[in-house]
Amino acid sequence: MRYTASGTIQNAVARCYRAVGGVEAVAEQLGLANSTVSYGTEVNEARPGGIGVNYLARLGRANAAAAVPVAEFFCDLAGGVFQPVEVVGVTNLHDHCCDVAKECGEAQAATIKAAYSSKRNEIDEAEREIDEAIGALVRARAALRGQRGAA
Repeated sequence: MRYTASGTIQNAVARCYRAVGGVEAVAEQLGLANSTVSYGTEVNEARPGGIGVNYLARLGRANAAAAVPVAEFFCDLAGGVFQPVEVVGVTNLHDHCCDVAKECGEAQAATIKAAYSSKRNEIDEAEREIDEAIGALVRARAALRGQRGAA
């Protein structure tokens, strides 16, 4: 596969291809010529969109690993980060609400403690608690999306 600069859409597409077995595997799965698929990693202003998002969406639906590089790329453009979510262990929305309340309460308590003490270990603990709260919120959001059929 050709060289692609990090942080470019061409690099995201190349990583997408690698996630599902390379150019030939992608071409076979999409029913396209190898050269057409390879074109998606080329910097070319005549067709700057590469193979197009519809093909990338098909790859992502077939193999979630193919969607990750593309999601990361667009999250970077939007000023955010991509955080995969695996909803396990919690079976209903009520349990998610309980988990969110617990984790957010712990994060708030740890943050208040760190704000008053400014000790490194308490700041580190507050960051860990905040990360756990963010995870709980994202899992709850994923459960809501799953409930409406969007996940």
